[in-house]
Amino acid sequence: MRLPVRLAAQLSLLVTIGAPLALAQQNPELTGGQMAQTPVSITRIEATAPQTTEAAPQPLGSESEVACFGYLGPDREGFVATVIGAQEVSEQTDFTTNNLLYLDAGADRGLKAGDEFWIVTPGDVVVHPFSGHDMGRFYDYRGRAVVLCVEAHTATVRITHACTDIPMGSYLKSYEPIPIPLGRKSPPAVACDPPSGKAKGRIVYTRDGVYQIGTDTDVLVDLGLAEGLQPGDFLTIYRYATGFEYGIRPQGTYWVNVPPAEGVSIPRTYLGELAILSVGDHSATARITDANRLIEVGDEVELK
Repeated sequence: MRLPVRLAAQLSLLVTIGAPLALAQQNPELTGGQMAQTPVSITRIEATAPQTTEAAPQPLGSESEVACFGYLGPDREGFVATVIGAQEVSEQTDFTTNNLLYLDAGADRGLKAGDEFWIVTPGDVVVHPFSGHDMGRFYDYRGRAVVLCVEAHTATVRITHACTDIPMGSYLKSYEPIPIPLGRKSPPAVACDPPSGKAKGRIVYTRDGVYQIGTDTDVLVDLGLAEGLQPGDFLTIYRYATGFEYGIRPQGTYWVNVPPAEGVSIPRTYLGELAILSVGDHSATARITDANRLIEVGDEVELK
């Protein structure tokens, strides 16, 4: 079938105009026009630097380490209230998340519905492994609770988080969040590295009384805000090689590291390092992040 003469002429005109236009779009340099002067921009994928998080600050612990370990306090610390009963007391002797507890305090001590508290129990008196002096009492975080309702001299709280079993007679302490610190790890000290010259102290207490400790163990050190420590700091752990009158020796319930006498020079044996999680006035909780041999209570630490 033949196209009408007018339609055939229009198609011929479109082909005549369209062909050079398409050629100019594909090869603008052939047209001698303005497009030939515009440089072509090419992005090479291999030239783009890879994005990584390795150099970014990393969390130095977990909630179980900062909110389920404990703190060093006075021998007889005063608390807001004591747990004297529980909804499930006829079926349970210890309590956990979502259980209801009854207190010996209410509106008479300023409690209000919605108040949050730490649940704590007193632990051991911490005796410094080298000096022998009493450093205070260690208090274990057992969990957290929120006040549901308040009466004149009593209140009901719900356990919102239990770190472990919560016994009758536990205490309530005003809640203050403990953030998980961030930090950037650097290479640990090795043989022949010089001291940093910064604050020095000792490991004085371990979680659950473990005396031979390694990576990921929670400990207490005898340095704090007064010595310039902050959450996120790293401390080097070291000891001096065992000699006839110094080194690891039994003392009380622990084997402790006794340093050489003044004037005796012994190279350091580097054991690893720890990260500070929370800080008190003269003590701090920490997590051992690296250990290249067994670490003992009494081993020395130095701020990096």
